[in-house]
Amino acid sequence: MKKMILDDMAEILSGLSYRRYLDENGDDFKIIVQRSIKGDGELSDFEEVSLKSDIKERYFTHENDVLMKMTHPYDVVCVHEEKLVISDRIAIIRLKKCFDPEFIAHLLTNAHVKKQLHELGGSGKMPHTSLKEIKQLKLIVPDFETQKKYGELLNTINDKIFEDLRQVEYDRHLKEAILNDLWGDVK
Repeated sequence: MKKMILDDMAEILSGLSYRRYLDENGDDFKIIVQRSIKGDGELSDFEEVSLKSDIKERYFTHENDVLMKMTHPYDVVCVHEEKLVISDRIAIIRLKKCFDPEFIAHLLTNAHVKKQLHELGGSGKMPHTSLKEIKQLKLIVPDFETQKKYGELLNTINDKIFEDLRQVEYDRHLKEAILNDLWGDVK
């Protein structure tokens, strides 16, 4: 395992301040905004707007981009869909070939990284970080094959967690339905 700085592992960019490109006669785009990146590594709930078409390629998602919110709680997601526009206050992490994006996305959610971000970042009502601080993050990284194995294992664990949470939510609704049914019998 090697201790590495994120800046040595990837090209790190910021997203687009897309409001400058708003154009009701422009092309329709899906925008990844802060709320699109969920704490569980899910990517959903996009903004859909019409923008001028002269947006630079760097602001569009590429498969295996790792995106990190630059505000607390610094949620992270690995992207699999291309051609989505990435908005501002989101760091775009484009890893070099010898790094597994799924593993790095999981690694960036670890408590050790959150602690570094807390120590590096601003404090206040809404803690945040900068690209400069994200680039300075220190990570412990195994060889590429081990990264892939860990990435797959962690994805499997996440899938199990999502399924367990879905089951708990189903059980809560079932319980509520049973209790509501009892109220229906009262006249």
